[in-house]
Amino acid sequence: MQPLLEMRNLQVGFATELGPVPVVRGVDLQIGRGEIVGLVGESGSGKSVTCMAAMGLLDDNARLQGEIRWQGKRLATQNDKAMSVLRGSELAMIFQDPMSTLNPVQTIGKQLYEAICINHPERMSRRKLQTRALDLLRDVGVPAPEQRLKAYPHQLSGGLNQRVVIAMMLAGNPSLLIADEPTTALDVTVQAQIIELLQELRSKRGMSIILVTHDLGVVAETCDRVVVMYCGEIVEHGPVSKVFSNPRHPYTHGLLASLPRIDSSDTNLEPIPGVVPHPDQLSEGCAFAPRCPHAAACCYSGSPMMQCSDSEHLFACFSPFPVNAESRQAHAS
Repeated sequence: MQPLLEMRNLQVGFATELGPVPVVRGVDLQIGRGEIVGLVGESGSGKSVTCMAAMGLLDDNARLQGEIRWQGKRLATQNDKAMSVLRGSELAMIFQDPMSTLNPVQTIGKQLYEAICINHPERMSRRKLQTRALDLLRDVGVPAPEQRLKAYPHQLSGGLNQRVVIAMMLAGNPSLLIADEPTTALDVTVQAQIIELLQELRSKRGMSIILVTHDLGVVAETCDRVVVMYCGEIVEHGPVSKVFSNPRHPYTHGLLASLPRIDSSDTNLEPIPGVVPHPDQLSEGCAFAPRCPHAAACCYSGSPMMQCSDSEHLFACFSPFPVNAESRQAHAS
């Protein structure tokens, strides 16, 4: 089946006074219809830039190479006029801080009406516009929607504001929703509610979702596939169950090992040493080699190619972790 969104050798750099700085380096990614894909990695891994490139929202100093295809057709992502036709009606994106998305001096209703009118050029009566706005608020679980239309963003909680933002993004019935850390600014209870809402939207609307997050627990509960990025490259990807039960790349293994476990009394965590290098400080070879406990001489002289753990689970590493016994047994059966 043809993927909904496809990236082929996507490369994004930014022009600076000191020269071009590469941020995304050869990303190949496909998003199928109706699936939720988790995009994970430390800050500076290129997750958000990859998503912004797909939306055509990069700054003017961005330099993009490779291809981004939507339903098989190549997108002119640096042509704002062409992309504005797709934004909202086909592609939509929500960000981690709803207060930076909403206008603080306009009511929720006015902002919702504007989102509806942008995505529905045909003239709508005031009554139909209000009915549509109320339906959208109900769809995302906003209580007492009639009152919320008259409220300002500062009068609502962070969780309600995020629901309002999601409602605005749904105004055009998009096929793909990119959620860039949508729960970061929210408390734990509200985080769970927003994640549950995204799952419901996938179930009811058949919508595909790219979920950018640092929370691997959310990925485990929510996503069908996980894509692990490091220094602008995909280092491992596959079904969540396979990648999390048997991570092959040392970076993925390090991310999972650094998480606290509720089923163990051992309180010592295993953090990944060092930090993500700045994009203009990358040297030849594997970008993770300076932080990798298994790095060999070949890791500093060449970049590993993507290889298969099985037909669905892929990773790029010269010294991968071995396939564990459980994975061998599952693969054999």
